[in-house]
Amino acid sequence: MQIKVFRAATMKEAMAEVKAALGDDAVILHTKKLKDGGIFGYGSKDVFEVTAAIEEDKPTQKSQETAVFQSDMPTIQPPKTVLSMYKTSGTQAGIEKAERGNFAIDKTENQINNDKHDFIPIQKEEIPRTSRIIKAKDFESVNSNEGAEVDLEESAKDAPQRKEDAEKIEKLEAELAEMKTLLANFMRKESVDVNLSLQEAMENHDVEKRILDAMAATSGAGETLTDATSIEAKNCLTAFLEKKLKYVSGINLDGRRKECKIVALIGPTGVGKTTTLAKIAAGLVLNRGVKAALITADTYRISAVEQLKTYSDIIGLPLEIVYNQEELRKAIRKHDDKELILIDTAGRSQHNDYQLDELKTLLKANARIEKHLVLSATTKEKDAKDIIDKFSFCNPKCVIFTKVDETSSLGIILNLLYEKDMALSYLANGQGVPDDIVVAGAEALAEIFLRN
Repeated sequence: MQIKVFRAATMKEAMAEVKAALGDDAVILHTKKLKDGGIFGYGSKDVFEVTAAIEEDKPTQKSQETAVFQSDMPTIQPPKTVLSMYKTSGTQAGIEKAERGNFAIDKTENQINNDKHDFIPIQKEEIPRTSRIIKAKDFESVNSNEGAEVDLEESAKDAPQRKEDAEKIEKLEAELAEMKTLLANFMRKESVDVNLSLQEAMENHDVEKRILDAMAATSGAGETLTDATSIEAKNCLTAFLEKKLKYVSGINLDGRRKECKIVALIGPTGVGKTTTLAKIAAGLVLNRGVKAALITADTYRISAVEQLKTYSDIIGLPLEIVYNQEELRKAIRKHDDKELILIDTAGRSQHNDYQLDELKTLLKANARIEKHLVLSATTKEKDAKDIIDKFSFCNPKCVIFTKVDETSSLGIILNLLYEKDMALSYLANGQGVPDDIVVAGAEALAEIFLRN
């Protein structure tokens, strides 16, 4: 027995093809109405599919010609074989098959779509004869309504095998469609002319999967799959970052404030605290005319003092050098008439308890000191989590990320601050003073993520 699948614009045309190809004795196994073409179902057309069978008891000349015709066509393997081969559809194993160039199944599916019908060789015993077989010549009397599905399960209750075979065929079609989608996605990724989607861009930044899933769930349908260079992708990411992260928009200087604002930059060694402090000071003084003073407690490095002294001279700000808590207290009182005092502290290793105790003692000089923890975007995420934990004794409410221009993986920012009670204040992206620093915000962060 051979099965033949026919597709036509109307059921009447499909049945005409059945009779023309297989004759009036063809057995109608299954009919259904499908959607063909379009994008995600839009713009698709109705297609009627009829699955029919014909027995070939003798190798007649016509059947021999059919066999020759079949030899030139791709053959669909029995459902069990194909299903077992492609259980990995959509998984890493499936992708590996695609990468090796195993496109046979996709080609078969394309052949089925392009041709009006294909032969599917099966064993004669696979579809047993029943007491009620619907043949092509009887179809019009059984089903006069065009497009209605012939319910074989109801007409052959004594043939459970027939129902099982129909389910296998439907499952096979689903597997083939999934494989086709997988291969299309693979080919799209390989094309140099196609840009990354927003989700792929965020994956390249090593953003955690739970965060990507949350972004997809809270965004509009398909928004995370849009081109990462598009305005839609930027708006989608900006909206998500606005919801999930906290921001303080830099150092807030309330014009109605009667007392001086005091800010200290703290953090490990080598993250760029001194340069960042100079950028902030220069930006506020030169662009907004803020009256400020600088204090450095980084006396461990002579170069740090000299560097800040150079910046203070250029900007025209007073600089105080302190060595302990009492000197810091006096320096703050001296410049308490200013709008802002910026304090540069020495870098402290998160693994050195003695240095951390020194910093803790120093910062007790004034209860109004606002702490901003400075982290480098190039730091390993595990180490950054450890730094946040070890510096928690200072109760920093804000984080500044430096060196965002020196890494192609910025997921550390989102992974660390997602659902945390810490706000982002600045993003430093170069060595230039005062230009290479931006006030933190959802849109600014989104632009940095999508800059490539």
